Amino acid sequence: MRKNFGQNTWFYPLPVLIIGSYDENGEANAMKAAWDGIYDQNHVILSLSAEHKTTKNIKANGAFTISFADAAHVIEADYVGLVSANMVNNKLEIAGFHTARSEFVYAPISWQAII
Repeated sequence: MRKNFGQNTWFYPLPVLIIGSYDENGEANAMKAAWDGIYDQNHVILSLSAEHKTTKNIKANGAFTISFADAAHVIEADYVGLVSANMVNNKLEIAGFHTARSEFVYAPISWQAII
C-alpha cells in the first residue's frame, strides 16, 4: 500500500542509533537516539537534550560513536534508551552489553549482548 505523507521534514522508518560515550571517570555509557539523521556525506545530526548524561559526556570529551541497533537486540537497545545514566550507573551491564574503546575516538564501541 502506498500512502502520501505530504511535504514533511521527516522520513520513516528511522534507524535506531545507539550513541556511545565515556563519562568523566572513563565509564562507558550509551543511549538510544530517536532524533537523528544524515546531514551530508561526512556529517550526521543528533538532537540530544542537555540533561542527558551522553550530552554531558560528549561536551566534556568531544567524542562519541554511533552504532546501529539490530532486531536481535531490540530489548537491550530499548533499555539503554529508557533508562538514564544520570540515575543508573551500570545500565550497560544491566542491559547485557559489553564495550571496547574505539580505535578512532575516545568513545566506546562494540555493543554486543553478553551470551
